[in-house]
Amino acid sequence: MNDIEHSLSQVENFQCIHEHLLTSGQPNAEQLKLIKEYGVTTVINLELTDANGHLKFEDRICLDLGLNYIQVPIHWDTPSDDQCLLVLDMIDHLVQEQTIWLHCTQNMRVSCLMYLYRQYYMGMSMPEAHELLHQIWEPNETWTGLMHAVGMQLQGRKATQELQHSLIHPDHFA
Repeated sequence: MNDIEHSLSQVENFQCIHEHLLTSGQPNAEQLKLIKEYGVTTVINLELTDANGHLKFEDRICLDLGLNYIQVPIHWDTPSDDQCLLVLDMIDHLVQEQTIWLHCTQNMRVSCLMYLYRQYYMGMSMPEAHELLHQIWEPNETWTGLMHAVGMQLQGRKATQELQHSLIHPDHFA
């Protein structure tokens, strides 16, 4: 681990999902400089701008550093399935050509999305994804319900894609 990697691993609740996707709690301005230096191209923030611990002018800091900045706030008390699916699909698209740093205040929202991402986009087993989620926190009832609801939608998508594939390639299952 080099000096930059060591410094980045000190950001609250840091996790490396894969080489193009890193997550954490709220990085500070100095850490954003290191994030850029490390090779991250896009920062995605799931926090509201009025949240405790939110970095004031994070958008300006990122833009001044030459980082793409995307903010998709997900409300803590009433998270939306649609917003979560939007973020998951956006990440899946962006990691094809970019390195992403995804964060919220403490990496709790993000870790719930990464639980789903690991299973439905990376093909990781549920027990392994569950263990990595619990390195960050034990989700409350709201977030457990959200993960279940979004997981059901992702499962439905996967079944639909498999059915479409079987209709296009009928000999695939023979």
